[in-house]
Amino acid sequence: MSSIIVEKVSLKNAPVSVKKAASVLALVQGDNLLLAIDKLRLVNKKTAKIVYKLLQSAVANIQNNKKMDPSKMKVLRIWATKAPQLRRYRFGARGRVKPYTKYRSNIFAEIGYGA
Repeated sequence: MSSIIVEKVSLKNAPVSVKKAASVLALVQGDNLLLAIDKLRLVNKKTAKIVYKLLQSAVANIQNNKKMDPSKMKVLRIWATKAPQLRRYRFGARGRVKPYTKYRSNIFAEIGYGA
């Protein structure tokens, strides 16, 4: 399997958990770049909007910086990793506080020519 990576894009501290992101990322892995963007517009999830913006940024970088045609590109790899968690508190009964955690993720993608 020989693949040439043209562009690496990343988004740090996306406000979505890794598990929730994984289901949307599986939809676009290995697809043509422009087809993946079209798929994401139809998915009604918060993660889809985040990944849509990430891939739009990749298209802009490929067109403006690399001077290449994005219609020939493919999403070679796309994955999410854990980011630092936000610790928050709610007020509870009898003057207590109840902690909760907001999970975040880092989303990475490699765009290029694939075999």
